[in-house]
Amino acid sequence: MLSKTSCFIFKNNKTFINMATNKKYAFSADRIEPNLPVFSEKVDQKWISFGDDNNWPNYVVSLYNGSAMNRTAIISKQDGVIGQGLKTKNEEDNFVLKRANPEESWNDVFDKVTLDYLIFGGFALNIIWSNDGTTIAEIYHLDFSRIRSGNTNPLTNKVDSYFYCADWGKYKKNKPLEFPTFNPTTAVEQPSQIRYFFDYNPSSLFYPFPSYSGGLNDIQIDIEVSKFHINNLANGLTPGLFIALNNGIPDPDARMEIYDEITMGGRGSENAGKPFIAFSEDKEHAPEVTPIAAVNSDYYIQLDARITSRILSAHRITSPLLLGLYHGGSGFSSSADEIMVAYSHFISTVIRPIQKSMLKVFDNLMMYRGYPEAELYIEQNKIVESKENAIAEE
Repeated sequence: MLSKTSCFIFKNNKTFINMATNKKYAFSADRIEPNLPVFSEKVDQKWISFGDDNNWPNYVVSLYNGSAMNRTAIISKQDGVIGQGLKTKNEEDNFVLKRANPEESWNDVFDKVTLDYLIFGGFALNIIWSNDGTTIAEIYHLDFSRIRSGNTNPLTNKVDSYFYCADWGKYKKNKPLEFPTFNPTTAVEQPSQIRYFFDYNPSSLFYPFPSYSGGLNDIQIDIEVSKFHINNLANGLTPGLFIALNNGIPDPDARMEIYDEITMGGRGSENAGKPFIAFSEDKEHAPEVTPIAAVNSDYYIQLDARITSRILSAHRITSPLLLGLYHGGSGFSSSADEIMVAYSHFISTVIRPIQKSMLKVFDNLMMYRGYPEAELYIEQNKIVESKENAIAEE
């Protein structure tokens, strides 16, 4: 049982009260939660804001571009989902896949929407119907970050239209274009439509969350740790040494000049290993250079391991070996069994469910393209290619 002197009552997340003295103490311990977007409708706009500033997709892109681990995980999943590319079960129908639009094949489009699906949790396609509205004439990939959802129709509880803008930060200058949602029954009246797809989420009717949303904080930490280390390297002299000059105290301008000379001469990776030379009249006036021991030197090693583990867990990658990461040992050959088991699990639990969801959409589009019998499938990658396939013929 706690005594009165040890009893504290937390008033909120920044203040607690000592019951013995009735004094309040403030501290900084903000609660950190994943940076998930808020979807809101504003009176002066037809679309639903994707985050408070309607710019959350760009934040997700920054995590993809800024975190090496997150990017590697996503690209590895993309390679797995794409596999050997889209194919039809009847080889005679494969010619259909050669043209999605005048410049791209179906596989070109599929590659792009796969990356969007893995980064954002959804993808968007611009569907162009034939003049008579009976078949799909062309299919184009749309940058998912540039699409915003309209509101739902109160009669159907479904979204009737979507909006495209090249830069939502300047939407008043670049007026968003409105497109009807994919609907074959209105193909004649509305020949250009948007097929907007994301998996069901009970908390979101308009936009998706990335499948790795639980790891957003860890991805952000990964980026910040990388920035910390590069800044620490660029300013490496400051926290590492204590230098005492024992020949008097110069005036402020002279002190600043000496400081600049010392720091600029030893700062940065390009100056690593250079000697430090000083002149003095005798030992009593010689400068004293005292190394400052690194505090919690093991902390960053442990933090790196934690970040790696949590980011991989968020992406449901059970073994870092799948990304080419290994610690100790004699290399991949000694971990072949673990790689094979991990890859089999990865394909079964992560890759195939994604492929299944995406193939449903593309099979449906192929049906409206005029080839209902051309069932699509994806041949999985082989984790180890044979030597004959890996080396080009001379």
